[in-house]
Amino acid sequence: MPATTQIIVTENMLKALWYINSYRYLTVKQVAEITGMKEKSASEMMLKMERRKYVGSFGNTGIRGYGKTPKLYYVTPSGYRLMSEEMEPLGWDIEPYKQVKGETRWSPIMFHRLDVIDCLITLERALWSVPGYRLAETWVEYRRRKVGRHWLPETADYVGTPHGSQNKIVPDAAVAIEHEATGRHALFLMEVDRATERLTTLSPSAIDKTFRHKMEQYDRYLMSAELKARYKDLGNYAGPAVLVVTTTDRRVLNMRAALETCDPNLHHRYRFSTLEAARINFLHGQWLSRDSSDTNEYKLIKGN
Repeated sequence: MPATTQIIVTENMLKALWYINSYRYLTVKQVAEITGMKEKSASEMMLKMERRKYVGSFGNTGIRGYGKTPKLYYVTPSGYRLMSEEMEPLGWDIEPYKQVKGETRWSPIMFHRLDVIDCLITLERALWSVPGYRLAETWVEYRRRKVGRHWLPETADYVGTPHGSQNKIVPDAAVAIEHEATGRHALFLMEVDRATERLTTLSPSAIDKTFRHKMEQYDRYLMSAELKARYKDLGNYAGPAVLVVTTTDRRVLNMRAALETCDPNLHHRYRFSTLEAARINFLHGQWLSRDSSDTNEYKLIKGN
């Protein structure tokens, strides 16, 4: 093999490919966060892999009034082969390859999806410092699963019957945290809010577009047979709880006020936090319940 085609495969390179394949796409900052690298080093590594065509990219495009969008990297077939050849003999569980289509350079929903990925990454990193717990599984809205002849979002489900659009629910993400000593799981459904959605409305035709309506759908989902069937493989799991992560403390306050007349028996099944607090430490101990009169702060798991 000519010297010009040789490459030194590092552990960080393989980790980056593994996590990008798992999440489908990541920014340099997210690669640095999940691998523990410095951002500059991660940037140099990703550029080298892009030149070798182990990864492709999209984004990094100018939007008037905003500036440049983030650049997102995805794994190419060549990168997947490299990762599989090097990591499978070491016992790593490699997810099947799913091609990322790069026809669209950017879309508004990508900002929201990057916030969701930020939350999942910071949760995974936080669990590394909690002995006896691990992130067992994740489901994300933008990944797809095949149901019959159709491809649906991984988290798509129904709050009841009939299984139509009126009863459909699509959480932004769902995560199962395992207590390794007992094998039991805690299930969390996640909603990431960028403050672009009305909390309530007086217009009957717009009610189903409000945040309150979404939370009322979650109330139905939490009590439904559909949810139990969807996550039955977790066994006798704790929860689920709905995690709402939003922009500011003021937004949290307004959300809790808008939801105070929802079913009070389900207030304890909800936890609210800001994106800033979640990015610092997703397992912080200042999560709030849905009950606006409840001044207590809560942890998500007992071990932290």
